[in-house]
Amino acid sequence: MPDKFAVGIDFGGTKILAGVVELNSGRLIATSKKKTRQPNDVGDVFKRLTSTIDDALQDANLDIKRISGIGIGAAGMVNRDKGILLNAVNMGLNEIPLTAPLEDYYGLPARLGNDVEVATLGEMKFGAGRGSANFVCIFIGTGIGSGVVVDGKILRGASGTAGEVGHTVIYPYGRPCGCGASGCLEAYASRTAIAKVVASEVARGHECLVADKIDPSKGILRSKSISQALEAGDPLVTRAVLEGARFMGLGLATVINFLNPERIILGGGLIEASDMYFQVAKDEAMMRGLKIATRKLEIVKAGLGDYAGIVGAAQLVAK
Repeated sequence: MPDKFAVGIDFGGTKILAGVVELNSGRLIATSKKKTRQPNDVGDVFKRLTSTIDDALQDANLDIKRISGIGIGAAGMVNRDKGILLNAVNMGLNEIPLTAPLEDYYGLPARLGNDVEVATLGEMKFGAGRGSANFVCIFIGTGIGSGVVVDGKILRGASGTAGEVGHTVIYPYGRPCGCGASGCLEAYASRTAIAKVVASEVARGHECLVADKIDPSKGILRSKSISQALEAGDPLVTRAVLEGARFMGLGLATVINFLNPERIILGGGLIEASDMYFQVAKDEAMMRGLKIATRKLEIVKAGLGDYAGIVGAAQLVAK
């Protein structure tokens, strides 16, 4: 039986990551990455997507006829049936059609899902979710999103937005969040939140190794820069990461007590960048979660790392 391939795209707040995936094994053949940047219009979004896809296809050195389709995981709320990105607060995008333009351009079927939903699908089939029928996958980067698996199926909710754990309120009337509310977990535990804390302290005159790498207006600090600062023992970055991890632990405890999953999988750029963040969040969650609920719980890192999104997105077009 010949191998089947598809293109998977992780369209996030800071990057577009595309890959050619062998569908039966989840094996990556080639990848390509570009910065998302703040798009100017629909045409700009389309141009950046196709450029990233083209690079991955070129590196894979496969005839386009061997590609089954294109799957996209987008950071935000989506209309799966119509292939429209409804709202992406971390990118400033609303009502953007994604699948139809790609189908017209490449002559291939295209499917759309939420970015963490498809990453959860990847982990379920080929990563840390294997062997578990009830788990939650949480990815922490520019924002915080999650996918929920119950009895082996992804839970989407009444209007398709289940899993927005980043917008659970942990601090009433607290920090403003990109969604328009205040006190959300995302405003305290995401990489963006950590960057804003660091930027605020730098503005007050505190020294920091990454002071020249922060966009203070948008709260952008790359995971690599955070990792390097932690390795160098930067006290300001270390305090900010510890604070964010403890807040993440509070959010995880809520997930544990509400859903009683058998496994929580943590992934995303911040988890990849900092073992300390992972361990502190895990310890805080296990301490605060109900003892009976944590008795059979595992908290583990994503098995596919930064590629969970593209591996899972490719599965959207598997037949």
